[in-house]
Amino acid sequence: MSDPTKYHTILLFGMPGSGKGTQGTILGQIPDLVHISMGDVFRKIPKWGRFGREIEKYTSVGSMVPDDLTVRIWERHIKILEMQEFLLPDQQTLVLDGLPRNFEQAEMLDHILNVVQIFHLVIQDTAAARQRLKARALRENRLDDMNEEVIAKRLKIYYEETFKTLSFYPKELVYEVDASQPPIDVLRSIIDKLSEIEHMRPRGTEKSIYADHAL
Repeated sequence: MSDPTKYHTILLFGMPGSGKGTQGTILGQIPDLVHISMGDVFRKIPKWGRFGREIEKYTSVGSMVPDDLTVRIWERHIKILEMQEFLLPDQQTLVLDGLPRNFEQAEMLDHILNVVQIFHLVIQDTAAARQRLKARALRENRLDDMNEEVIAKRLKIYYEETFKTLSFYPKELVYEVDASQPPIDVLRSIIDKLSEIEHMRPRGTEKSIYADHAL
């Protein structure tokens, strides 16, 4: 890692239902990558606790959790992973899914994230994205994703806030992937791109760690 004060980071962007969680989970199985889904972090916080009650007020109606609370929860989660040695910042790269979600969060995190690649999972068919959300809701018992009003609000937030966050970063970092493909083809596109990136290689190696995982 070139700057030891920052976390080497890959960002996953995409509208709800574009498959960020699926791809992030798979990437997290690759050595030296640590996947963190902010949605999963929120869901694992006990609902009866102080943070849990506050988060529920927003997520239950499809609203975004306030920026300062989101960043504080993320920073606490990161420190816990480091203390447990599930995250070794000088050896591993973060794969962030669901963070940053707006321009303000990108600014708040800029001093601690060394973003080396952004994958924008693009899906033009919003109806297909809605169906994916509903299928996931049934599979994972996430009943809020069955609500059409909540889904519509999440898509609106994505287009009005999250999508615009891409402009915070240099254009050359953003790589668009057709997320309407089967998940295995989306993964192939991501892995192929990672295997090309010179600065993704660990120190002291001549070969990208991702080359061995090419599909």
